[in-house]
Amino acid sequence: MMTVAAAFVTLVIGYLIGSIMTAVKIAKARARDIRECGSGNAGSTNVLRTFGWKWGLLCLFFDSLKGAVSVLIGYGIAYLAQKLFPNAAFIEDLSTFLGCVGMLGAVLGHLLPVFYQFRGGKCVAVALGGFLALSPILLLISLAVAIALIAITRMVSVGSIVGTILVSTLIIIKNFGNIPLMTVSVIVTLIIVIAHLPNIQRIMAGRERRLDNIEWEKQLEEEAEQKAKAESAENEPKEQ
Repeated sequence: MMTVAAAFVTLVIGYLIGSIMTAVKIAKARARDIRECGSGNAGSTNVLRTFGWKWGLLCLFFDSLKGAVSVLIGYGIAYLAQKLFPNAAFIEDLSTFLGCVGMLGAVLGHLLPVFYQFRGGKCVAVALGGFLALSPILLLISLAVAIALIAITRMVSVGSIVGTILVSTLIIIKNFGNIPLMTVSVIVTLIIVIAHLPNIQRIMAGRERRLDNIEWEKQLEEEAEQKAKAESAENEPKEQ
């Protein structure tokens, strides 16, 4: 029972942390709704497309931080629970178990944020931070591969999908038999792949947006407005 109680508390805290949407807050500070911009996804790539690299990287950092902090909170709750209740029957390696629960909570919160009508992002950055806290070396290896793929293909989605699958596969191989780590790896990977199904369809159709073709939404709007004004100015003399 104590393990279940600790897991529930960890899951709820992780979920609430995950529900804090950095992309929405960045866009709101600039009088925009990120869910009405670009792809409509409340994630760092859409922030990058809409507001530029600086804001995209800032969003990536804080979303990743949500995953890492949630894992660390799981570790902290495990430590406190065992100190406060030394005679309770906890499962073996409670720390890893609650760390995984914390990460899962953060991913679910980012996917379905309670503070934003359950309209969230695709969870890649949150998973990045969570896996960094759970298995830093394997995460860094997978991140290097993901960055290389993004550089080659110029598609963030390719690096995100392959990187997630790779880190999960490596974690499962290295920690085979560790049920919490294996379970969270599979669940998080499934969530991210399913969230990227539209991207996968566009990749297969050759229509996925590339980094070298990014045009900021703000620039697109300004260009459209300028074009409309120019056309209006050209048409006025003709009508007269």
